[in-house]
Amino acid sequence: MLTRTLSVAGLVCGCAAAPLAVAAQTPAAPATATAFATADNANPVLVSSDDWARMAEAGDRYPMFAAERVRVELEVRAAMHAGINVPQPRDLGGGITHEQHKANYKAIAGAGALYRLTGDRAYADFARDILLEYALLYPALGPHPAGRSSVKGRLFWQALNDSVWLVYASQGYDAIRDTLSVEHRRRIDDDVFRRMAAFLSEHNADYFDRIHNHATWATAGVGMTGYVLRDPDLVDRALRGTRLDGRGGFLRQIDLLFSPDGYYAEGPYYQRYALAPFVIFARAIERNEPERGIFRHRDGVLLKAVDGVLQASYGGLIIPINDAMPDKGLDSEEIVTGVAIAYAQTGDPGLLSIAGAQGRTLLSPDGLAI
Repeated sequence: MLTRTLSVAGLVCGCAAAPLAVAAQTPAAPATATAFATADNANPVLVSSDDWARMAEAGDRYPMFAAERVRVELEVRAAMHAGINVPQPRDLGGGITHEQHKANYKAIAGAGALYRLTGDRAYADFARDILLEYALLYPALGPHPAGRSSVKGRLFWQALNDSVWLVYASQGYDAIRDTLSVEHRRRIDDDVFRRMAAFLSEHNADYFDRIHNHATWATAGVGMTGYVLRDPDLVDRALRGTRLDGRGGFLRQIDLLFSPDGYYAEGPYYQRYALAPFVIFARAIERNEPERGIFRHRDGVLLKAVDGVLQASYGGLIIPINDAMPDKGLDSEEIVTGVAIAYAQTGDPGLLSIAGAQGRTLLSPDGLAI
């Protein structure tokens, strides 16, 4: 659990947020394990149907949550108007095909959330149709034709980006999976998600078992896929590594990549980047297997990591160390995600000042809590 209250002063006066007194904590209600107990259906498991219903009913009463829904609606509606485009991979990062596949995973995630929040089947159908195009494309792909990455992706020039695609697309798929016919579900399960999980964790096992932010994204994507597909073997591989001995995998990364106070081994800039897969996958674990106590692991080091990246800021920007981009700040999507998930777990009121300065939140139970 967090032990410090955070101040928004760093955003206003140009100083890093100072540690303050211990704040009263309001732990989130225990999650309910669902993933492996409901293998015979396709109900959402990353966010429960009840939580989606609560967000749909309450969201309009909260301006920040409502504004985020409008933002996502505009983005997804623009994608729907443009039409489905799932191109043959060709370009390096920043190129046309790279950016299109990146836009597609955002559209899948956004459309899935909007379907649950509005009940409009057009959003579910749109996400389904994108994924069916990937089910046609992905089985025929080999290594990406461009780039010098030591581990090439298939959709992208490096496997890292394939992992990011899987983290976000799995969330959108989870939200719509129960709307699909048995045949469509089978095709998307097998020809998109299982194939991508196998590519990352079997075909590139050494890469998957690394203690590094690229492997964090990979383990998160494979583990979340495991929950969505009701496949405990994939989840176990993600948590304990490909040899299932704990020398690799998500838990080992938590143990080795953070100091006891939550400082990340690769520095503040990469802490900002790596925060997303750590907390998103942890939230999925907590939702489906609360008995693991993932947010208590190593004395709550993942929650301390959210605090740590906020403390490693000055004037709202992440302190630029090593090869950091100097314009990355507390309003980056990864830190918005971290703040929302940490607040939902702790009830720390100091996080609300940061969220207020960020000016946006997530379309999730964590975002509704903010």
